[in-house]
Amino acid sequence: MHQPLLGKIALVTGASKGVGKGIALELARQGCRVAVNYNSDAAGADQTVAEIAALGCEGFAVQANVGVWADVERMFAAVLERFGRLDIHVNNAGVQTWKPLLELGEREWDKVIDTNLKGCFVCTQLAGRAMEETGGGNIINIGSGCNKWPFPNLVDYTASKGGIEQLTKVAAVELGKYGIRVNCVA
Repeated sequence: MHQPLLGKIALVTGASKGVGKGIALELARQGCRVAVNYNSDAAGADQTVAEIAALGCEGFAVQANVGVWADVERMFAAVLERFGRLDIHVNNAGVQTWKPLLELGEREWDKVIDTNLKGCFVCTQLAGRAMEETGGGNIINIGSGCNKWPFPNLVDYTASKGGIEQLTKVAAVELGKYGIRVNCVA
């Protein structure tokens, strides 16, 4: 089996289920050793790691709320301690609320912005620093088409995803000189 990413190190946020789990498993199929981030679903993260092991690759679960700076620092320290470097980082972790603009509360807004946008920023910054030290890498941000058209009841989510798209563009320009590619998949 051809594995074009054999020996690469990847970290995927929000990888205990859904899209993040699918990304983590595909990276493993392609030969990556994968750090599986989760916030509260430890059982889901352990299952993802078990499926990575069944593919013959190394993985480990690392807990962190990506909206909390200290958690993100601890997560990156654990990945770098375990694997020694980082080649691929996927900012997938995200949450959304389904409420109309006039009913959305401050806590709900803050949770979505902190998780989706702040989390993407902090992880991109720390991934960029780690990758700069080792000569480059790839950062992939998971966006959404919802920032192109109005989606009622998702004002916080659409604002966060629009911010991620612009953060990606600036990060790509600033980090390119270090051999770091930054892209947004929507």
